[in-house]
Amino acid sequence: MRTVIISGGSAVPPKLRDLVQRGSTSLVEYRAADLADDAASRLDADRVVFWSTAGDTRVRALADRYSKKEAAERREIVVFVTPEDAAAPLSPPLPPNEAFVWPRDEDRLKMAFLTGA
Repeated sequence: MRTVIISGGSAVPPKLRDLVQRGSTSLVEYRAADLADDAASRLDADRVVFWSTAGDTRVRALADRYSKKEAAERREIVVFVTPEDAAAPLSPPLPPNEAFVWPRDEDRLKMAFLTGA
């Protein structure tokens, strides 16, 4: 499972990063500020993890764009993770199996990444 992590202004928590890495065959990380507006939609990945804290409007915009693309293609590869204080829905909303709050949903993320769900 090729995985890409896209983060905004704050680093991905080490425990979350480790969980994603253990559930992936390869992992590449990008900062949202380093990607062109359409770059996220061209990433070659089986799963794209967006880490967004409060105020990460760039990450949210990329995630919104990518989730609309995946919906149009009938694919489920987006995973959107926020800390408790930054949880806010995307538009259109992601299905429950793609939206997580860290660390509250750590067990759900383990199931998703370590079992290939």
